Amino acid sequence: MSNLNKLLKKLVLRLIEKNNNKMKNILVMICCLATLLTPEIVFGQKTFISIGGELALPGSSSGLNMNAGTGFGGSLRVESSWGKHVSGLATITYLGFAQAHPYSNTPATTARVKAIPIQVGLKYYPKERKITSKGIFISAELGLMPTTTHFTYEANPDLNFKETGFSVAPGLGYLLGNLESSFRLQYNLTASAFKVYYYNFRLAYAFLKRKDK
Repeated sequence: MSNLNKLLKKLVLRLIEKNNNKMKNILVMICCLATLLTPEIVFGQKTFISIGGELALPGSSSGLNMNAGTGFGGSLRVESSWGKHVSGLATITYLGFAQAHPYSNTPATTARVKAIPIQVGLKYYPKERKITSKGIFISAELGLMPTTTHFTYEANPDLNFKETGFSVAPGLGYLLGNLESSFRLQYNLTASAFKVYYYNFRLAYAFLKRKDK
């Protein structure tokens, strides 16, 4: 196993080391998938990295909307072509949500949420590529989402609530030149089952190695 594989696994392990056995079992499955993806991502000839800004709007029935306002952050993604239509991808995102007042009867109580989704998945480009990916795409990702909610009370000590959830995100986007825009429905199955946890918009710059001729 490469040193990069070991480093990636060590990073994710540290993020969820304090969670329960169920989450650790999920981690094992994700790490196994990442082990299979990494050689393709690192050594593939048609690989590129994209860096993007993220906007997240909490779902109205997810529970997140009680503790969080609009979320802003950034993401790093690695994408590797696996054929004329399909690419594999791995994404790590950081999101900080605006402060919210979860209880109307105690306005001094505040909550602030941070999330770090780590996901792997696939992209499908309907248009056959020649050298590099381009055009409209459909995506599907799964992974882990460590979240931290910081509660501040008027008369009681502050409280940090940490949880790692199993995440799924179907999406749709468009890659035009070096610019990529996308929209995803982000689910946190542990926290809100199949209710949308937040609606995610991403605008990114792709560092493409080669262009179609």
